[in-house]
Amino acid sequence: MARGERRRRGAPTDGARTAEGATRGGPARRESRVGVARGTVGGAVLAIVALPLALTLSGNWLLAWHRARRAVTLHSAPPALPPDSSSPAVAPDLFWGTYRPHVYFGMKTRSPQPLLTGLMWAQQGTTPGTPKLRHTCEQGDGVGPYGWEFHDGLSFGRQHIQDGALRLTTEFVKRPGGQHGGDWSWRVTVEPQASATMSSGPPIQDFPC
Repeated sequence: MARGERRRRGAPTDGARTAEGATRGGPARRESRVGVARGTVGGAVLAIVALPLALTLSGNWLLAWHRARRAVTLHSAPPALPPDSSSPAVAPDLFWGTYRPHVYFGMKTRSPQPLLTGLMWAQQGTTPGTPKLRHTCEQGDGVGPYGWEFHDGLSFGRQHIQDGALRLTTEFVKRPGGQHGGDWSWRVTVEPQASATMSSGPPIQDFPC
Protein backbone atom coordinates (compact mmCIF):
# COMPACT_ATOMS: atom_id res chain seq x y z
CA MET A 1 0.00 0.00 0.00
CA ALA A 2 2.81 2.39 0.75
CA ARG A 3 4.16 1.88 -2.67
CA GLY A 4 0.86 2.68 -4.35
CA GLU A 5 0.42 5.67 -2.13
CA ARG A 6 3.76 7.00 -3.22
CA ARG A 7 2.70 6.62 -6.82
CA ARG A 8 -0.51 8.48 -6.23
CA ARG A 9 1.30 11.16 -4.38
CA GLY A 10 3.91 11.56 -7.17
CA ALA A 11 1.39 11.82 -10.00
CA PRO A 12 -0.41 15.19 -9.98
CA THR A 13 -4.12 15.24 -10.35
CA ASP A 14 -6.00 16.88 -13.23
CA GLY A 15 -6.80 19.93 -11.12
CA ALA A 16 -3.18 20.33 -10.19
CA ARG A 17 -2.18 20.09 -13.84
CA THR A 18 -4.71 22.71 -14.80
CA ALA A 19 -3.57 25.01 -12.01
CA GLU A 20 0.06 24.49 -12.91
CA GLY A 21 -0.64 25.16 -16.58
CA ALA A 22 -2.56 28.27 -15.72
CA THR A 23 0.28 29.38 -13.46
CA ARG A 24 3.01 28.70 -16.02
CA GLY A 25 1.48 29.51 -19.42
CA GLY A 26 -1.60 31.54 -18.67
CA PRO A 27 -0.18 35.06 -18.25
CA ALA A 28 2.24 34.71 -21.18
CA ARG A 29 -0.50 33.54 -23.45
CA ARG A 30 -2.77 36.31 -22.32
CA GLU A 31 -0.02 38.88 -22.95
CA SER A 32 0.63 37.48 -26.41
CA ARG A 33 -3.07 37.64 -27.17
CA VAL A 34 -3.22 41.22 -25.94
CA GLY A 35 -0.18 42.11 -28.11
CA VAL A 36 -1.81 40.55 -31.15
CA ALA A 37 -5.02 42.46 -30.45
CA ARG A 38 -3.11 45.72 -30.05
CA GLY A 39 -1.21 45.14 -33.30
CA THR A 40 -4.48 44.43 -35.10
CA VAL A 41 -6.02 47.63 -33.75
CA GLY A 42 -2.92 49.64 -34.68
CA GLY A 43 -2.96 48.26 -38.21
CA ALA A 44 -6.65 49.07 -38.55
CA VAL A 45 -6.09 52.63 -37.35
CA LEU A 46 -3.16 53.05 -39.77
CA ALA A 47 -5.28 51.74 -42.61
CA ILE A 48 -8.12 54.09 -41.68
CA VAL A 49 -5.72 57.07 -41.71
CA ALA A 50 -3.84 56.05 -44.86
CA LEU A 51 -6.92 55.27 -46.94
CA PRO A 52 -8.40 58.82 -46.92
CA LEU A 53 -4.95 60.26 -47.57
CA ALA A 54 -4.45 57.99 -50.56
CA LEU A 55 -7.92 58.79 -51.85
CA THR A 56 -7.27 62.53 -51.48
CA LEU A 57 -3.95 62.37 -53.32
CA SER A 58 -5.39 60.25 -56.09
CA GLY A 59 -8.38 62.58 -56.37
CA ASN A 60 -6.13 65.63 -56.66
CA TRP A 61 -4.03 63.89 -59.29
CA LEU A 62 -7.11 62.89 -61.28
CA LEU A 63 -8.49 66.42 -61.08
CA ALA A 64 -5.20 67.94 -62.26
CA TRP A 65 -5.01 65.41 -65.09
CA HIS A 66 -8.58 66.17 -66.12
CA ARG A 67 -7.95 69.92 -66.13
CA ALA A 68 -4.74 69.53 -68.12
CA ARG A 69 -6.54 67.31 -70.61
CA ARG A 70 -9.28 69.90 -71.01
CA ALA A 71 -6.70 72.65 -71.48
CA VAL A 72 -4.91 70.91 -74.35
CA THR A 73 -7.98 69.40 -75.99
CA LEU A 74 -8.92 71.23 -79.17
CA HIS A 75 -12.49 72.31 -79.70
CA SER A 76 -14.53 70.24 -82.07
CA ALA A 77 -15.44 73.28 -84.19
CA PRO A 78 -13.44 73.88 -87.39
CA PRO A 79 -10.50 76.32 -87.07
CA ALA A 80 -11.30 79.97 -87.63
CA LEU A 81 -8.22 80.45 -89.82
CA PRO A 82 -6.58 78.10 -92.30
CA PRO A 83 -3.39 76.35 -91.11
CA ASP A 84 -1.12 78.53 -93.32
CA SER A 85 -2.93 81.81 -92.77
CA SER A 86 0.04 83.35 -90.88
CA SER A 87 2.72 82.25 -93.34
CA PRO A 88 4.66 84.88 -95.34
CA ALA A 89 3.17 83.56 -98.60
CA VAL A 90 -0.47 83.99 -97.47
CA ALA A 91 -0.17 87.11 -95.26
CA PRO A 92 3.11 88.89 -96.02
CA ASP A 93 1.93 92.18 -94.49
CA LEU A 94 1.29 90.54 -91.11
CA PHE A 95 4.21 88.11 -91.00
CA TRP A 96 6.56 90.57 -89.26
CA GLY A 97 5.36 92.88 -86.51
CA THR A 98 5.71 94.13 -82.95
CA TYR A 99 4.21 90.93 -81.57
CA ARG A 100 6.25 90.83 -78.38
CA PRO A 101 4.31 91.80 -75.25
CA HIS A 102 5.94 92.76 -71.93
CA VAL A 103 9.00 94.33 -73.58
CA TYR A 104 9.65 98.00 -74.32
CA PHE A 105 10.30 97.20 -77.97
CA GLY A 106 10.61 93.99 -79.96
CA MET A 107 9.68 92.41 -83.27
CA LYS A 108 9.08 88.81 -84.30
CA THR A 109 7.43 86.69 -86.95
CA ARG A 110 4.16 84.79 -86.76
CA SER A 111 5.85 81.46 -87.44
CA PRO A 112 5.81 78.63 -84.85
CA GLN A 113 9.56 79.11 -84.22
CA PRO A 114 10.05 82.84 -84.76
CA LEU A 115 13.17 84.94 -84.92
CA LEU A 116 13.09 87.44 -82.04
CA THR A 117 14.54 90.95 -82.04
CA GLY A 118 14.41 93.43 -79.19
CA LEU A 119 15.91 96.37 -77.36
CA MET A 120 18.02 96.48 -74.18
CA TRP A 121 19.76 99.48 -72.68
CA ALA A 122 21.34 100.75 -69.47
CA GLN A 123 22.58 104.09 -68.16
CA GLN A 124 26.07 104.37 -66.70
CA GLY A 125 27.03 106.90 -64.07
CA THR A 126 23.51 107.90 -63.06
CA THR A 127 23.27 105.74 -59.93
CA PRO A 128 25.97 104.00 -57.85
CA GLY A 129 26.52 100.31 -58.41
CA THR A 130 25.83 98.16 -61.41
CA PRO A 131 23.69 99.84 -64.10
CA LYS A 132 20.20 98.42 -64.32
CA LEU A 133 19.40 96.76 -67.62
CA ARG A 134 16.12 97.75 -69.27
CA HIS A 135 14.34 95.18 -71.41
CA THR A 136 11.03 93.96 -69.99
CA CYS A 137 8.34 96.36 -68.80
CA GLU A 138 8.51 96.38 -65.01
CA GLN A 139 6.65 98.69 -62.63
CA GLY A 140 9.73 99.12 -60.43
CA ASP A 141 11.95 100.33 -63.29
CA GLY A 142 10.85 103.92 -63.00
CA VAL A 143 10.57 104.13 -66.79
CA GLY A 144 7.81 106.25 -68.21
CA PRO A 145 5.82 107.50 -69.78
CA TYR A 146 6.20 105.31 -72.84
CA GLY A 147 3.92 104.17 -75.64
CA TRP A 148 3.31 104.23 -79.37
CA GLU A 149 2.81 107.62 -80.97
CA PHE A 150 2.02 106.14 -84.40
CA HIS A 151 1.36 102.54 -85.39
CA ASP A 152 -0.72 101.32 -88.33
CA GLY A 153 -0.34 97.65 -87.40
CA LEU A 154 1.20 96.77 -90.74
CA SER A 155 4.09 98.82 -92.10
CA PHE A 156 5.38 101.45 -89.63
CA GLY A 157 5.34 102.66 -86.04
CA ARG A 158 7.03 105.11 -83.67
CA GLN A 159 7.07 105.32 -79.89
CA HIS A 160 8.76 107.39 -77.17
CA ILE A 161 10.26 105.99 -73.96
CA GLN A 162 11.25 108.30 -71.11
CA ASP A 163 13.94 106.82 -68.86
CA GLY A 164 15.02 109.49 -66.39
CA ALA A 165 17.41 111.81 -68.18
CA LEU A 166 17.06 109.99 -71.50
CA ARG A 167 14.35 110.03 -74.12
CA LEU A 168 14.40 107.03 -76.43
CA THR A 169 12.53 106.95 -79.74
CA THR A 170 11.98 103.60 -81.47
CA GLU A 171 10.86 103.46 -85.10
CA PHE A 172 10.30 100.61 -87.53
CA VAL A 173 9.25 100.42 -91.16
CA LYS A 174 8.44 97.49 -93.46
CA ARG A 175 8.45 97.15 -97.23
CA PRO A 176 6.63 94.33 -99.04
CA GLY A 177 8.41 91.93 -101.34
CA GLY A 178 10.35 88.69 -101.41
CA GLN A 179 9.41 85.32 -99.93
CA HIS A 180 9.83 86.14 -96.22
CA GLY A 181 7.26 88.80 -95.49
CA GLY A 182 9.11 91.73 -97.01
CA ASP A 183 12.03 93.82 -95.75
CA TRP A 184 12.04 95.70 -92.47
CA SER A 185 14.32 97.86 -90.35
CA TRP A 186 14.07 99.65 -87.04
CA ARG A 187 15.97 102.50 -85.45
CA VAL A 188 16.56 103.75 -81.89
CA THR A 189 17.38 107.39 -81.23
CA VAL A 190 18.56 108.52 -77.76
CA GLU A 191 18.35 112.16 -76.71
CA PRO A 192 19.42 113.63 -73.34
CA GLN A 193 17.03 116.06 -71.69
CA ALA A 194 18.06 119.70 -71.46
CA SER A 195 17.93 119.75 -67.65
CA ALA A 196 19.93 116.52 -67.23
CA THR A 197 23.62 116.40 -66.41
CA MET A 198 25.33 113.45 -68.06
CA SER A 199 28.53 112.38 -66.30
CA SER A 200 29.66 109.97 -69.01
CA GLY A 201 29.42 112.34 -71.98
CA PRO A 202 26.79 112.55 -74.74
CA PRO A 203 25.24 109.22 -75.73
CA ILE A 204 25.51 107.66 -79.15
CA GLN A 205 22.49 108.54 -81.25
CA ASP A 206 20.74 106.97 -84.18
CA PHE A 207 21.27 103.18 -84.04
CA PRO A 208 20.21 101.66 -87.41
CA CYS A 209 19.36 97.97 -87.27
